[in-house]
Amino acid sequence: MLETVKGYYNGTQIVLDSPVKLRQGQEVVITYRVFKSNLRQTSKINLIKSIVGAIPDTGKSLDDYRKERLQKYESPN
Repeated sequence: MLETVKGYYNGTQIVLDSPVKLRQGQEVVITYRVFKSNLRQTSKINLIKSIVGAIPDTGKSLDDYRKERLQKYESPN
């Protein structure tokens, strides 16, 4: 016979929400919920989409943009 109990993992052990009496050596079956990490990836994609086109394309190469930024931030003026 199987019984069901809900709980959580606190970092070192599984804490059950209701008291359960287990005997030493008693077999248990554990299932757990898997959360997709797709949320972070979606957030990155949305962030990138939000800034696309924010800097107008002036036809410069990436190296030209780097040199321009370095010159601007290296000089004290």
